[in-house]
Amino acid sequence: MICSWHFLRLWVLLAVLVAGGVPPCMAAPPVKSLFHNEDCTNLFYFHRIPAGKAGELIDHYVDVMAQAGVTTFLCNTNARRTNYRSRVWESFWDGYDPAGGDDQPFLATIPRNDVHGYRNLIANMLAVHQQGIDYPARVIQRCRHDAISPWITLRMNDRHFTETPEHPFHGSFWKKNLQLCRKNCPGSYALCLDYAHQEVRDYYRALVVETLDRYDIDGLELDFMREPYLFSAGKEAEGAPILTGWIREVRKLVDATAAKRGHPIRLGVRVPSRPETALGMGLDAIAWAKEGLIDLLVVTPRWATLEFDMPLGHWRQLLGSSSVTLAGGLEILCRPAGEPPVVATPELATGAAVSVLSEGADAVYLFNYFQDACPGWPLPVYQKTLKAMTSLDSLLKQPRCVAITYRDVTAPGEDYRPLLPVTGKEMAFSLKLGPMPDKGWRCELRIGVTPRPTAPAPTVLVNGKPCKALKEWTTADGLRWVSFVVPMTALKDTGAQVVTVVSADQKELTVRQVQMGLRPADAAATACAR
Repeated sequence: MICSWHFLRLWVLLAVLVAGGVPPCMAAPPVKSLFHNEDCTNLFYFHRIPAGKAGELIDHYVDVMAQAGVTTFLCNTNARRTNYRSRVWESFWDGYDPAGGDDQPFLATIPRNDVHGYRNLIANMLAVHQQGIDYPARVIQRCRHDAISPWITLRMNDRHFTETPEHPFHGSFWKKNLQLCRKNCPGSYALCLDYAHQEVRDYYRALVVETLDRYDIDGLELDFMREPYLFSAGKEAEGAPILTGWIREVRKLVDATAAKRGHPIRLGVRVPSRPETALGMGLDAIAWAKEGLIDLLVVTPRWATLEFDMPLGHWRQLLGSSSVTLAGGLEILCRPAGEPPVVATPELATGAAVSVLSEGADAVYLFNYFQDACPGWPLPVYQKTLKAMTSLDSLLKQPRCVAITYRDVTAPGEDYRPLLPVTGKEMAFSLKLGPMPDKGWRCELRIGVTPRPTAPAPTVLVNGKPCKALKEWTTADGLRWVSFVVPMTALKDTGAQVVTVVSADQKELTVRQVQMGLRPADAAATACAR
């Protein structure tokens, strides 16, 4: 049974008054949207907020995103502190003396070269508060003005700066409760909090309760990708039902708040890009969806790179008849394993968005795609690129690239080996370009290899058809690139394009990068690599 949105408020109120519960039709249909996640620090780090201008600056920021086609704006309000004056958590500026020097205790553990930037961040958050503006509330207000759906997204286990325990980024709960962190885990992720402890779950529950009570939002997201390391090593399977029980509690809180406010409030989660990885970390997202606990499921890499081969069709199959919105997450970096980080070009972002929508997702979800922090993306290009992501039809009209990257999150014990780099005399790769364009387009393939003196360029075939070498160049990191023209007749209409790379002199060759792009024949060369 599907409720009309026109009568949803009446259904909610009747269900609560008569049955004391949530109406059977509370679940909303999938959302066709462009989701943008605005992290808790970005706006404050890249601006200087003048006296009396905080509200105006926040409004302008949201307006730019509206003009970029964003239809759901997720305002992140926390890491290990909050960017507003919370009643239950410490705020980022607690302990900071704006009139004090750079040597004040609050800043003592920050490297000297970073002090200016961190002071600007904290000073801007404090300025918004001192100007009488509740930052999340102002974002929500402007979103409604711009016909954007406002959400709040909470980071469920942020680990930034754990290598510096006294860093002011950390709140006192973490500092005073290191015994509640994960056990038997290497690296900085060992200092993520362990959700097996009731105290940890209660700590985050308090923030959830405050958020729902304080802000009139359309949705609440629990961001488990900051971080997905929620349980001690070897305890993930035991932890999964604990976390599911906690999600049930949050769902009840969300539904009760929806009843009070008289409109639906969706609940979303972000989890790793593979179902087996999510489950192996205690994140039983498919069970949550089938039980009706969540309305939005975002599958995504963590941070290090875009993924062009997320198994969205498999996710869709596992979800079955669930009405959950399935979104594919895009990160702003793009690289294979072992390569230096590179900001994705608009063409690479477009290619990743095509992969998301053509492989079965309902929507594209953007993370770290900030209007102030995309080098090489002038604002008109930024807005045009994002706006195309609102539909597959729009995306298919734009130049696009895809690449072989890697998964930056794996579950304990998961057997995974990145596809690149690889060494051999003949190697095959699969790339999905998405639906093929009409006539008048051009396809280019780029291969990045470790240079060998005097070695000839490799031979390349796509789906068994030879490709003509176009040009060569070497980048600053010592990578030798060779580009090829791919005959459009060689490309399959659907499915993967098989790229075969053969060493021309029959000596072993190390391939480190593989990229393929499509563009109109009369357009400028597609910018896959920088």
